[in-house]
Amino acid sequence: MKIRKDDKVKVLYGKDAGKVGTVVSVDIKKMKVLVSGVNEYVKHQKGDGKGVESGIVKINKPLPVAKVILICPNCEKSTRIGYRIENDKKVRYCKKCNKSLMTGVDVKKEDKKSSKKKVKVSKKDIKKSMKKDMKKLDNKKAVNKRTVAVKKVDVTKSVGHRNVGDR
Repeated sequence: MKIRKDDKVKVLYGKDAGKVGTVVSVDIKKMKVLVSGVNEYVKHQKGDGKGVESGIVKINKPLPVAKVILICPNCEKSTRIGYRIENDKKVRYCKKCNKSLMTGVDVKKEDKKSSKKKVKVSKKDIKKSMKKDMKKLDNKKAVNKRTVAVKKVDVTKSVGHRNVGDR
């Protein structure tokens, strides 16, 4: 889906045509978006006497994705969205101003990736560490084979109240 959370969108048609709001949530399976301040309905809520009070409550209902269009944060125009590859990443871009779109979600992902430190390791270091690891594994395998053999012998000697080795 081309519209994501925290995008600024405009309603194209319906009772709220022309209203602008931000996307609160996206339902990919149903192809609907929940936009703040748009498609509000009144619900008459009945109280249960314990915690829920009776009264009139305003509820936002989801809109079909086809009813909304994205507003570009760069040029502030309603626009269609395209995809292109920049730096080996699939990026959304505005079809009118041709600039890439960065939402709050995209910025957070990039911050996480940039915070990870990259450490360069030479091939020699890798080979040395591999040799050490292989030696440790060989020692552990030999020990494990011995313990497994001992456990098998113990199991065959007696199981429960019957002696299996006597047969």
